[in-house]
Amino acid sequence: MESLDEFISEKPKIFHPVNERGEEAWFPGSEASSLLIQADHIWEDMKCLQNLYHSEKSEYTKKVLLKYVVIELRSLIQIVDRIQAHVMKAPVFDPKERQGWRELTHEEQNISKELFREYSKSKAVAEKKIIQIRNEIGAHRGNINWKDVMGFWDSMTPELINPVLKPIHEAVNYVRTLDLFEWSRITERGTIQVSSAVLRPEYFEEMDET
Repeated sequence: MESLDEFISEKPKIFHPVNERGEEAWFPGSEASSLLIQADHIWEDMKCLQNLYHSEKSEYTKKVLLKYVVIELRSLIQIVDRIQAHVMKAPVFDPKERQGWRELTHEEQNISKELFREYSKSKAVAEKKIIQIRNEIGAHRGNINWKDVMGFWDSMTPELINPVLKPIHEAVNYVRTLDLFEWSRITERGTIQVSSAVLRPEYFEEMDET
């Protein structure tokens, strides 16, 4: 089987909205797969902004870059919430029995629940402020109470976002190892290949921890 040989011998090419659009790439075949790609792409954008932040000397420019990290983080939280819903709704099977289609073991479900529990705790602390920053001085500029505006700029620090990043990193990188995702591509022969194998972390890049 061509796809299995590829998985064993080398990392398959996974669709990327900017860097990998070729016919050989595996494209998402389900909503869960699309959400995973979205999460990876947002994380990549945040890493790019972070690198610029660390190389920048102007304090104002650093604040502007951090503001866009917050905007991206808000989008990432929304995506991770949807990924969590897919995981929590996934059927659970007994390993002693035959595995069905897109199911989790009890152990996988328990690990997922614990990781998302930690994610939810960290999100609860910072989400309100992240939404306010996005809505008032970020993606929208709806606030002209300058005292509030100054407060939003002052609260926009690495300490606001860093506690949320680690739980997201751990949860998403674990979830990507689960049998919840579908991938497909059209071969040179014009046939459609559908992957029924799990694309484990060794097959494509994990989120690098920020």
